[in-house]
Amino acid sequence: MARRVTLGICFLAVCTLIGCSGNKTQFKAPLPVSGTVTLDGQPMAEGTITLIGEGGATEQLPIKDGKFQGPVTPGKKRVELRSFKMGQPTKMGDQVIEATPINFIPATYNTESKITADVTGSGITPNSFEAKSK
Repeated sequence: MARRVTLGICFLAVCTLIGCSGNKTQFKAPLPVSGTVTLDGQPMAEGTITLIGEGGATEQLPIKDGKFQGPVTPGKKRVELRSFKMGQPTKMGDQVIEATPINFIPATYNTESKITADVTGSGITPNSFEAKSK
């Protein structure tokens, strides 16, 4: 009987700890952010800004005419910038495979990005980002 009680208490303690630790990151309310992105010194016509949190959570906002805005959970973020153009169609025998969009922004601004930002009640800091196509 005592062993069942001890196991029950341990089980409840573990469940409580897991529940509490998950709630801290899960229930952070998104905050409104906005900013600008330039490409080669000009407002980026279209693209995406991806914000990756310390736990790996990813949030993506569209960029249009050099501006982005939307809700993002608070915290420190790694920033990735992308913009796309249509690739070339390919031919396999008699079949033509349609072109797909290709990211033309160098990897240093996305998959290898070292750019960081912090999302707080004041918005995103920094709120202006610049990329170069070469």
